[in-house]
Amino acid sequence: MRLLGVKLPAICATTKPPMPSSPAPRRRPPAAATSTALLPRLRLAVGHTSPRRLLLQSLALVLTSNLSSTHAAVSSRLLNSLLPHLPASHPHLLRFLPFDHLTLLLLSSGSPNRHTIYPLPAASSLHALAVRSGHLPADLRLANSLLARYLAHGSHASARRLFADVPRPDAVTWNTLLRACLRSGLLPSARHLFDQMPVRDLVSYNSMLSGHAAAGDMDGARQLFDGMPERDVVSWNSMLAGHTRCGDMEEARRMFDAMPERDVVSWNSMLDGYAQAGDVLAARAVFDGMPRRSTVSWNVVLALYARVKNWRECLRLFDAMMAVGAAVPNEKTFVSVLTACGSLGDLERGKRVHDLVRQRWETLVPDVLLLTALLTMYAKCGVMEAARVIFDSMGERSVPSWNSMIIGYGLHGQSEKALELFLEMERTGPRPNETTFVCVLSSCAHGGLVLEGWWCFDRMVRLYGVEPKAEHFGCMMDLLGRAGLLTDSDTLVQNLQEKASPALWGAMVSASRAQNGSRLGEFVGKKLIEMRPKEVGPYVLLSNIYAAEGRWNDVEKVREMMKGNGAEKDVGLSLVGSSEPEHRIGTEDGVVLSMLGEIGAHLKLPSVEPKRMEGRL
Repeated sequence: MRLLGVKLPAICATTKPPMPSSPAPRRRPPAAATSTALLPRLRLAVGHTSPRRLLLQSLALVLTSNLSSTHAAVSSRLLNSLLPHLPASHPHLLRFLPFDHLTLLLLSSGSPNRHTIYPLPAASSLHALAVRSGHLPADLRLANSLLARYLAHGSHASARRLFADVPRPDAVTWNTLLRACLRSGLLPSARHLFDQMPVRDLVSYNSMLSGHAAAGDMDGARQLFDGMPERDVVSWNSMLAGHTRCGDMEEARRMFDAMPERDVVSWNSMLDGYAQAGDVLAARAVFDGMPRRSTVSWNVVLALYARVKNWRECLRLFDAMMAVGAAVPNEKTFVSVLTACGSLGDLERGKRVHDLVRQRWETLVPDVLLLTALLTMYAKCGVMEAARVIFDSMGERSVPSWNSMIIGYGLHGQSEKALELFLEMERTGPRPNETTFVCVLSSCAHGGLVLEGWWCFDRMVRLYGVEPKAEHFGCMMDLLGRAGLLTDSDTLVQNLQEKASPALWGAMVSASRAQNGSRLGEFVGKKLIEMRPKEVGPYVLLSNIYAAEGRWNDVEKVREMMKGNGAEKDVGLSLVGSSEPEHRIGTEDGVVLSMLGEIGAHLKLPSVEPKRMEGRL
């Protein structure tokens, strides 16, 4: 087995390099020199209005006084209390710190990420200082902390050398190596290391159990779980998360019911498992039965209702979340809620959510997804100016960000701006995908930009190598139909029968109606009914064609066919935000409305009777 680039036995059997016989005394500048060198740097660091003035003045007071020489222990404690707040932009101040045991431990314990208050100095420098001051290799706490930092940085060779120097590794040392293997996805190596560990504790078992579950190896996880000398709630949660991740909700439910104790993580695992399976009723039952809900709990159920397009229930739950006040919404919460607001066209609610985002901006982790959801909400509600302001303020723009702006312009009568934005995306943005071209072609169709639409379609195929799909053909059919250019329809229908989707057939029906192409419309309407016999839309389209020609017997036949096939019409929803109750359109209303619409059209035609009567008089 190879661990960190070498075989495991080689790590344990490596001879230790000779240690320095006596650590060289650390040279420290005299007090006057310290004061002269440090104070100008402190003044430069604090500036005139810096909030760090008090911190750095306290630091200067300790370093430039005689406190460090007369009361070394007190001085060390004061400096170590200031150390976590030391500004990372001024690392040169570290050379004035006394590198005693506590200072080294605090420095080596910092996690090397962008949120760390003080990620420097590097682990190798700390290692050298610890060896020079005599704390290593005897101090296991310091050695384990440095080992974790090396592994977090990916410096496996340095970690191997440090591990070889540790005289008696404890459980923390072995667990650190075990977690490093699991983070790297080396499950077989991690298991080999686990089996060779001289001492294992509950953390060792839980880490290995979590590794098996994360890799989908539930047989190995179950074998290890059954052989554990003791278990805690983390052990049960690891098994539960593994089953839910694999989609085995029956076994997950049995595990959940058998748990001796449950925490909020246990409930969230079940909730997320049902949500990933799309089982709304089971997920809601778990959510309603939770003794305590975290922000994750609310986010999972909000995202579930947004995914199944139950926008109003999503907003109702968000209102309940804010009313309870126990959980604080984060960026994921706002993404689901803003998606619901945009889909309902509820601009007022969307603005209120935007105000909440502004209020919590300092505590949020704003990402591309949140800003894209925000601009998409404004774009769907038709407020393109606000959407553009958000779009222009984004430091990083994803493909969905560009797509939302393009389709927003297209749907609200600004097709030329949509095309200009697409050209800007080609110059400065990410590579367009197939969804981008659906947005562009749809925008061209809404604006009647026939030549531009053909140019984009040709560019999609020739330059980007995107294979046209049903959605692209549907946009092109819509574009040609609106422009009155739908010719050779019979040949077109025969060529597209194999690859056309219901969306494409629907676009062809709309195009045939716009050009009074009843024969084509009737053919396509029947084709849609064959593909989707349970949906009422094709029946309504076909009845509209018959009603326009006065073929009322055929309209009645469509109505009977709809009853026989059990087609049901979905509830009609308005995209205008309103507090009024929703108006529901019944199953048969679509056909009746087509007849009423045709009667209304005839009533609006100018009558010729007055002219005839006038001629007689």
